[in-house]
Amino acid sequence: MDRAVQLARETGRELVVVHAVEDPDVIRVGPSLEERVASVMPENVGDYRCLFPEGSAPAAIAQAVEDEDPFCLVIGVARYNSVGDFLLGTAVDMLLRRSPYPVLVAKERPRAAYEHIVIGTDLSDASKRGVEAVVRMFPQAQLHLVHAFHVPYEAWQNAEYVRNELAAAAQEQCDGFTEQLDISQACREQMTMEQVEGSPLTAINRTIRKYDSHLCALTSHGYGGLRQALIGSTVSDLLKTLTIDTLVIHPEHESAA
Repeated sequence: MDRAVQLARETGRELVVVHAVEDPDVIRVGPSLEERVASVMPENVGDYRCLFPEGSAPAAIAQAVEDEDPFCLVIGVARYNSVGDFLLGTAVDMLLRRSPYPVLVAKERPRAAYEHIVIGTDLSDASKRGVEAVVRMFPQAQLHLVHAFHVPYEAWQNAEYVRNELAAAAQEQCDGFTEQLDISQACREQMTMEQVEGSPLTAINRTIRKYDSHLCALTSHGYGGLRQALIGSTVSDLLKTLTIDTLVIHPEHESAA
């Protein structure tokens, strides 16, 4: 909740709290839903609005979000011991698949605004749109793009010249990708773009540590390793493994304005 409040303040947008009611009979006992929400809100939260859609959590929340046309959907998590520890459990996965809006899974208490954002990219058109969306959402942050590549044949992995050629080709692709981004020159100049040999998760974690980032954005639904990382049940593994806030940009999302 703290991160959602902070984002609302930073962007000047309305804060809307959504709580799905799966069993209406349960809420008739004890404090009202509004009182329960108020009890967990941060101090000096300011104005906010509550929605209590009825039905299963994934479907009810997804419908409420669609009706609101939000800037971003913020979901909190409780613990990180297993996939089941995520708030609403599999509802997180279902919301990621159903909602065309950016979904921010908040794992840390906010200490400050996001200053360094790591973005995993597979250099696809969908990934390009995702990077541009992150720029619009967080115009003051410095972005660090990372692209993972691997040597395709085990027998060549010890051949230094093969590794160098693949690294050079990946760097050329990365340079072309950043040149095509529809962003300001000032943003482009402070942006970093790295290509890292290894798995997408290894590359992302290395870049997170390098820049002490507290937000990772995943934008891929094109081709390559990150595409597989964001399809099916593997998204739960990523959300479990990454220990910082994670923003997922849906491939159909074109604007964060």
